[in-house]
Amino acid sequence: MLPLVIRGHVWRVARVSPDSPLLIDRTGMRRVATTDPNARVIRIANTVPVPMFDQVYLHEIAHAIMSEAGVTELLAAATDDRKQVMIEELLAWFLEHHAIEAIDAASSSLGRRICVDNRCSHGTDQHNPQ
Repeated sequence: MLPLVIRGHVWRVARVSPDSPLLIDRTGMRRVATTDPNARVIRIANTVPVPMFDQVYLHEIAHAIMSEAGVTELLAAATDDRKQVMIEELLAWFLEHHAIEAIDAASSSLGRRICVDNRCSHGTDQHNPQ
């Protein structure tokens, strides 16, 4: 799997054993995937089945984006640990389930690719509203 570039930083993606201690999150719970913002790595259990993989992958990418965008830091400063985890999980769930829907709906409505901050959908970095 190729590395990701999120907000100019390279993130690695690693498939690991489901028994790996790296799949224990900061709350002490074992997960099928975790995101480590310090190491800039997303770890996903190598037992996650293909139909579920994309959803898990998008969820973890959402965590990485929140980290790189400073959302995680803002939440840590604004609330307690339990609420921070709940809010982060809600945001990641929302992005995992609705980001593609939002991009597809806007693109379909406008009849073109969607461009924000000089980045466009469908893999281009150039603002081209045609």
